[in-house]
Amino acid sequence: MRKTIFSGLTVGLVILFVTTTAYPWNYATHAYIAGKIGKVLPLANFNEMYGLMAPDIFNFEFSLMDDLWLRGFTHGIPADATYYSPYPAPNQDFMQVWNLAHWGLKKPIAYGYVAHNDAWGADFVAHWRAFPTPDPTPPTPIPFPIYMPEGYSLQPPGYIIYLAAVLDAGLAEGNVWNSMGLEDDYATRLMFCHNIIEYAGDLALKRHDPLIGKKLILACFMRTPEFKSLLKAAFPNVYDPMIDAGEPEYRKMLMQYGLILLMPEQTAIALLADQLATLAIDYLQFITPQAPPGYFDSWKPQLVEFGKGALAASIDICERTDAYLGEGFPSYMQELDQVAIPWVKAQLLGHGVFY
Repeated sequence: MRKTIFSGLTVGLVILFVTTTAYPWNYATHAYIAGKIGKVLPLANFNEMYGLMAPDIFNFEFSLMDDLWLRGFTHGIPADATYYSPYPAPNQDFMQVWNLAHWGLKKPIAYGYVAHNDAWGADFVAHWRAFPTPDPTPPTPIPFPIYMPEGYSLQPPGYIIYLAAVLDAGLAEGNVWNSMGLEDDYATRLMFCHNIIEYAGDLALKRHDPLIGKKLILACFMRTPEFKSLLKAAFPNVYDPMIDAGEPEYRKMLMQYGLILLMPEQTAIALLADQLATLAIDYLQFITPQAPPGYFDSWKPQLVEFGKGALAASIDICERTDAYLGEGFPSYMQELDQVAIPWVKAQLLGHGVFY
């Protein structure tokens, strides 16, 4: 079955999704989590939704991808990171947003913002521990000896990483990595697959919550205009111009994304593949400044087709996870409802984040 799903995916697939920094859950998934942990009152809950999506505001600012100082104020750095990556000490600077939200709609939008984090929030489940426990010792890396070449880089057992490893296995069977010269670079391969799974997860979520796109759009319309000033107060001043420029553009992108998620699934897949192909070309132009403008435009038709296949394959992984990872391994929606949402609720209370 796996070979059938992954047939036809080749080298262009990988390039398509390198555009997004590997942030674990995607936009609609964060909005869904907010809908389950937040207030009943719509105005408050829509601000919580926007807040939960907002830490990814700089995803497409390629020049900031390696800015770990900024990452502290958006996602934070968990203690687990020291076991897997050359990150600095654990960091929870994102809590500044909550600490400065004293009244009005700043409270719900900050509540959502800090629920997103890598240190102990929603992204901790997706990126660092699929089945989180209070055990402070380093968790066991994901045990995929069949999928990983000898000498692979250890990876934390986050839920999205489990699924990304399955996608990686399918691409390896299709000789995609050999074509790219990445057969021995497991960490890079997993980053590519990680991004594909994020978008597929939102499409799997759309099957269970067909109106999730509408909720994204309403969250963008309802977000308090004080949000930018709250971020600027919480972040170092050097990021003020980036917040001023980036937050309105991010909101427009989220509204467009919400509209895509309201489309029939095949239409949504096609539109996302087209959108991400454009972003891929922008990224390639960014990392190849010597290339003349428009140099990569001819790649787009092929990238779009590969994107459609990758997303379809990854949705299947999200929906039928136990078929790939064994009986009892939770599907995407089971992980959200049974693990991530209860975990985030408990952690927010434990860290004094309530109103």
